[in-house]
Amino acid sequence: MKLQSVLLSFSKFVRSFVLTMIAVITPFYLSGLGLSALGIGAVIVLAVVISTVFVYTFAYLKVNLRNRMLLLASLFTASMAILLFSSGFYLFIVALIIGGITLSGRDMTANETIEKFSISTYEPSQRSKNYAFSVYNFSSYGAGSLASLILFIYGSGNFQFYFLIDLVLAALQFIPYLAIKFPEKIERESPKKFDEPTLKTVRKLSYLFAMDAFGGGLVVTSVIALWFKAVYNISLSQAGLMFVIINVVTAVSIIIASMLADRLGLIRTMVYSHIVSNFFLIMVPVFHTLLLSQIMLYLRQTTSQMDVPGRDSFINTIIPPEHRIRSNSNFLVVRNGSQVPGPGIAGLLIETAASSVFFLGGGIKILYDILLFVSYRNYKE
Repeated sequence: MKLQSVLLSFSKFVRSFVLTMIAVITPFYLSGLGLSALGIGAVIVLAVVISTVFVYTFAYLKVNLRNRMLLLASLFTASMAILLFSSGFYLFIVALIIGGITLSGRDMTANETIEKFSISTYEPSQRSKNYAFSVYNFSSYGAGSLASLILFIYGSGNFQFYFLIDLVLAALQFIPYLAIKFPEKIERESPKKFDEPTLKTVRKLSYLFAMDAFGGGLVVTSVIALWFKAVYNISLSQAGLMFVIINVVTAVSIIIASMLADRLGLIRTMVYSHIVSNFFLIMVPVFHTLLLSQIMLYLRQTTSQMDVPGRDSFINTIIPPEHRIRSNSNFLVVRNGSQVPGPGIAGLLIETAASSVFFLGGGIKILYDILLFVSYRNYKE
């Protein structure tokens, strides 16, 4: 694994720490301001829309990759400063807008498209790509574990303390972006439009990813935190502990995913692990007790993100190098955009039929798994 890939994984780590912490505390922060579950769901929807606009805008920005990344880091850091030095609902929204912050709890930012493209360029072989993307995604969930652990240990409603930590970490993104050389030459020589075979592949995958993302939008981190708060009245400290376990389990599974992909192949690893995960997702509300709901959620996480490094490696192999930034941006816009209705629908369902959030989300995602397997079961690596 190249040093450049390691440094970009560090960037992923600090960004994911911030995004996880913000996603978990948002339902508690906004409910303290008097918002209902439906209102909080609407804010999560707004955050997804803003993040989608960021991804689309920065994919076509006419500046080199390094300056693009430095601008993104500057805006992200500025948004954390606003959260730290201000309070209230409207300035919270301003911070979301300036930083392009998604409240999904996952790093689906404009940074990610350029980082993935760069890693796919640095790593020469399929095996090294599989490993590099596993480490890259592992860093995300390792960061999520640490962020959740701090919430569990500190367990206070002093949100400014959390925002201070987020500000310091957000500023650390400048280190890797200033230290490495981005593959500017390939990006400059990329054609403005997809060729016909690539366009066909991008469209097909976009439809599939849209379905998966719509189901995922119903169960993003903020929605899960909101559901457990609404149904079981858990505290911020309890939520922190729950997400510590979730992220630790997920981080371990990400590393195992690389080994499985080498043995089973990318598509089978993606599909088999995802179906198991979504079965447990559907089971979360079935038993009507906090402990059993949490156990089902933890079991879900054992395979929930095993498809992510495989998907990253698959996309950045099946798509030619000159089209990867544009295609990664396209897929991220599709995934973010398709998540938009989810939190709003989830907020409404939590107030009316809470269990249906997991039934609907898991069912849609299983349908995606089946269609992906049917479409690419004969893919040769």
